[in-house]
Amino acid sequence: MTLEVVPSALYSLSNVKAILADGNSSILHKTLTADLENKAIYVTTPLIVCIRQGKQLIRDSDGSAHCVDEHHLIFLNKGVYTVSDYVTVGGAFEALLLFFDDALIARYCARFAGDDAPAPPPSAPGTYLLKADAQIQHYMDSLNHVYGDAQGSHALLELKLLELLHLIALQDKSSRFVGVLAGAGGARRRPIGDFMEQYYSHKLKIDDYAALSGRSASSFQRDFKRNYGTTPMRWLQERKVAIAHQLLVSKNYSVTDAAAEVGYENTSRFIKAYKLRYGITPGQARAQAGQP
Repeated sequence: MTLEVVPSALYSLSNVKAILADGNSSILHKTLTADLENKAIYVTTPLIVCIRQGKQLIRDSDGSAHCVDEHHLIFLNKGVYTVSDYVTVGGAFEALLLFFDDALIARYCARFAGDDAPAPPPSAPGTYLLKADAQIQHYMDSLNHVYGDAQGSHALLELKLLELLHLIALQDKSSRFVGVLAGAGGARRRPIGDFMEQYYSHKLKIDDYAALSGRSASSFQRDFKRNYGTTPMRWLQERKVAIAHQLLVSKNYSVTDAAAEVGYENTSRFIKAYKLRYGITPGQARAQAGQP
């Protein structure tokens, strides 16, 4: 299972096109031509997904599950971790992904300040699902047709994102969505090593691990060294080599397969790191363990 830290991981994908993008805010168009299962996503910027064709099955880290059908929206708060299945219909999946930076959400919610402001739920949910009415569907139609070349300005992007928030507020008579936005604070802090233990073999940057733990990069580096007595990079290397060692001597993995299993694309680099840690090569370790 591959983890994507979004939106940063999306910009380099061939099946994702930027309609409007600036800083932490963006509007992206995503397409698939085949079903995709067990895609893990960590959201670093509040996100609204609108399914245009097909459906997305989303499982939260707390065990909740959502089926987002065509012409439905789901809000994913900053700091949410989900696993999704993308289901094509007629050979295609299509969605629009709208990312909102914290400052934009704060400016929008400031309109509702005062005694009549909708209160956030007691425990603001990480996800919020609603159907797109005709107004919102027409709005989504216009994005690709009018703004589909990523040439817009910061001001235009902000206007289009605020427009969607207004349309959702008009549709959502309960004002619950505004309350959810008002409670969309910073990412929840997690135990420092949780995501590193789970995703040590993935090609993630230290900044990604920091986001996964709900910390800034500098805070993550500082907290990690205080808790583990080493740097994140050194811990990752030692963790990978230790897991690979067990695969080599106990599971009869080849050197190449063990390296790939823990995330090394370059076997020579793995052999060098292994020898630095154990004083012998991986092949010698296999031989000493009696592996064929």
